[in-house]
Amino acid sequence: MHETWTLPTITADDAVDALRLGRRALIDVRKPEARQRDGRRIAEATWIDPQSLDHRHPLTAADAPVAVFCVHGHEVSHFACALLLVHGRDARLVTGGFEALVAAGAPLSPLLINDA
Repeated sequence: MHETWTLPTITADDAVDALRLGRRALIDVRKPEARQRDGRRIAEATWIDPQSLDHRHPLTAADAPVAVFCVHGHEVSHFACALLLVHGRDARLVTGGFEALVAAGAPLSPLLINDA
């Protein structure tokens, strides 16, 4: 029998509140093409190219609680959240991803030319 494992989640509203209060950092793991196509970013989020995430990535060793998101909160952010949890990080998956954060009022800014 297989055990079902569910990733811990956080609502977009709670993620925005935690960001504003400095309780949880937001990690954007949208693919570069998706970010460029949209042209916006969450102003306080740190972007990490999901292709660079592996067991040696510095994020796996950091201490601060994080919430990860991709475009809709599906495959890419699930992988990132699971990887961080394996390394003992306090990580949560933002339900609904970037679109839900935008709807929840996350502060946006345009991507700059030097943003990957």
